[in-house]
Amino acid sequence: MRLRRLAPIAALPLLLAGVALAQQAYVPGPQNITLPAGWETSFIRYATLDNPGRKIVRNFYVNPEAFAAAKPGTPLPDGTLIILADNKARLGADGAPLLDQQGRLIPEPGWAAIGVQEKRAGWGEGYPPEKRNGNWEYARFFGDGRRNDASVEACFTCHIQTRPNQDFAFNFWDYVQARK
Repeated sequence: MRLRRLAPIAALPLLLAGVALAQQAYVPGPQNITLPAGWETSFIRYATLDNPGRKIVRNFYVNPEAFAAAKPGTPLPDGTLIILADNKARLGADGAPLLDQQGRLIPEPGWAAIGVQEKRAGWGEGYPPEKRNGNWEYARFFGDGRRNDASVEACFTCHIQTRPNQDFAFNFWDYVQARK
């Protein structure tokens, strides 16, 4: 009987710690994004683009929840997580990218680099207007999934200048708008 009365008191520090974490202020930056484990098999690949000039194959993935919730004519839903995973293109002896039978670049195995764009309510607050991309944050990772602390300024610059009317997203926005 006595133990049942003490259990709520013993749990109080854990409850207070959780409240304190929930009340922490949002701090802008790539540290907000975590590369999800198993994304390669659980996310939906919706586009693959060859970039012969950079000798890479770009693969675009989105989390299944965002894929299901995204609707044409509306901003992408909070919780959208877009992953851009690059493969190096296989090169011939002359250094030129090799092509498959369809004229596409042949990717080398393994990722060369990974970029992530994630949208959450309130994210983006704290950025000045000339930089803010709605509620999006960006992060970089090495091909093996380790965080790459290189600057993400180019992500902000490119997305704000190119796509402010398309919820600051490139290919997934286009894909959703074309969906019926």
